[in-house]
Amino acid sequence: MSGEIAPLFIRWSLPHWAALGVVALAAGGLLWGCRRLRMEKRVLIGKALGAVFLLTFLIETFGRIVREHWEPWQDRLPLHFCSLMTLVCFIALWFRKPWTCALAYFGVLTASVQGLITPMLHDGFPSAAFFAFFVGHGLLLISALYLPVVLGWRARPWDDVKTLGLCDAYLLLIIPVNVWLGTNYGFTRYAPAGTVLEYFGPAPWYLLTLQLPALAILRLLYLTVRIREK
Repeated sequence: MSGEIAPLFIRWSLPHWAALGVVALAAGGLLWGCRRLRMEKRVLIGKALGAVFLLTFLIETFGRIVREHWEPWQDRLPLHFCSLMTLVCFIALWFRKPWTCALAYFGVLTASVQGLITPMLHDGFPSAAFFAFFVGHGLLLISALYLPVVLGWRARPWDDVKTLGLCDAYLLLIIPVNVWLGTNYGFTRYAPAGTVLEYFGPAPWYLLTLQLPALAILRLLYLTVRIREK
């Protein structure tokens, strides 16, 4: 087995569609089932989900760092936006702080969900990296939806705008890291092939042109989970 080479991942191939289908079914089934439970059980399941989420993140991060891989070590650090969202979702599910819930919901559904649509993945099915990627990103999606759908979290006014500000702060902080390491965390240096970023101009200017469409999407998401006046 150690001498076998994993097949390359191909976007929109049958394994990609199958993985998306499994994630959608798992998310729908879990959310529907948990909504039928009492609140104390919902909270407990949310914490269990967060614990599994954190464990998966730690295992995947450790595996990427120590094993032989096609990427240089600089590209295997847990500095991608989705990696940070993993920690935010864990905190949100365990402690339900308003700002973490807002960042988890808006951040995942605006940015991290793009990872499922256009994965940055080298090894295809049935490699461990393939399963780890879709399990991790699937859990991100489930966690973000679990907060409003199951736990009843609701966004406060301007939570969407504040989330955009935090995401922009991440980009500003990661730019010097990318310059120092020669990496592309946050995609501040170039747009990965086949991603939506290619339609918003050259790097790093697409980080500016994306602000308005990102804010529009965040506002639409806010309208679905805002606190409604009685």
